[in-house]
Amino acid sequence: MPSQDEQSIWEELQQFPEQNFTWERKQVILKSIREKRKQLQMLENGKKYAGWVTSGLITCAVLFAFIWMKPFSSSVETVGSHAVIDQKYITAAQQEIKALGITKEFLFEEMEEDPEYVVVRTKNREALVSFNPKSTEVRTVSATLAIHELPSIYQKYEETARQVSKEANPRLLFQTVNIFKGREGTFLSFEAGGDDRQYVKVELNTNQVDDFNLYYNPGDVDKKAVLKAQQALSLLSNRTGFSFTRAEKSSDQRKQEEVWTLTNANGNELKPGIYTVEIGAETNQVYTVKYVTDQYKITSIDEAIPVTKPLIKSIFGIDTTGYKAYGGRSWGGYLLKREGSPTITISIWDLNIGNVDSISIEE
Repeated sequence: MPSQDEQSIWEELQQFPEQNFTWERKQVILKSIREKRKQLQMLENGKKYAGWVTSGLITCAVLFAFIWMKPFSSSVETVGSHAVIDQKYITAAQQEIKALGITKEFLFEEMEEDPEYVVVRTKNREALVSFNPKSTEVRTVSATLAIHELPSIYQKYEETARQVSKEANPRLLFQTVNIFKGREGTFLSFEAGGDDRQYVKVELNTNQVDDFNLYYNPGDVDKKAVLKAQQALSLLSNRTGFSFTRAEKSSDQRKQEEVWTLTNANGNELKPGIYTVEIGAETNQVYTVKYVTDQYKITSIDEAIPVTKPLIKSIFGIDTTGYKAYGGRSWGGYLLKREGSPTITISIWDLNIGNVDSISIEE
């Protein structure tokens, strides 16, 4: 039985196009919403922000989950935990781990079963194996090791990852590596560890980098990209004098180019005074601009397109004629969609005012 907040979310999702989500995708959307809610609760203790959260206004978490969520690369865990694990699953899981060349012993102590699949995992979630329902046919295998525990057969993949990371920071050290095997192949994700979001993901068959996110010195970012990002912030805020203290570069298969994330924040926070721009490393196409401003205000869905039309044209080069708006104040933002055109996400900071705090596009 879904919880009250889950039921409310799915009822509101029906107003959006393309709302036929798989069970797995729903779980990721819910996770995204709950994480966003936690972030909001930590932003301020003032009545304005508390009211925003407790009144069920989940801001743009659903919008971002709906639009920006990456394709699944690992299994999503389910409800229905078992205290006792069927031994056949433990045996099959251990065999799959060893088949990857991993000699480290993992103790599988938790099991979750769903009509779609079965999952067994360690308590610390360092290892997880999923199976098709009512069988030991493996769907996915995931194991996380300390970097010194990586079997020697994977040494060349570590070298590939290090070659990529050296461009950003020659002194960067990988702390852990996750080996994931699924229907799309086997991948090794070399990670800096802790709260550091730096990683390089390498595909086993080709020994090519499949995905990465690395921190750079802001001074090393292409000056044209920096200037374009500053211009985008100026257009949204009607201010000048923006500079960036943090730069991340990541791969993005949907945009088909690497993307810079330039910000003056230490993390993913968004509050007055914090700003972020995502911009293509090759094309200098702006994909996201975030800044809490009162220069543009949307008080109803009918205003979503006319208010932002000149801004979107200036920043992203997109004419929103013929677009249709979805969402509203209860969602904390809007989706602008037109068949065959990029989807645009607009989020609102203070719902009583309707001031825009970010605009993003999906190519």
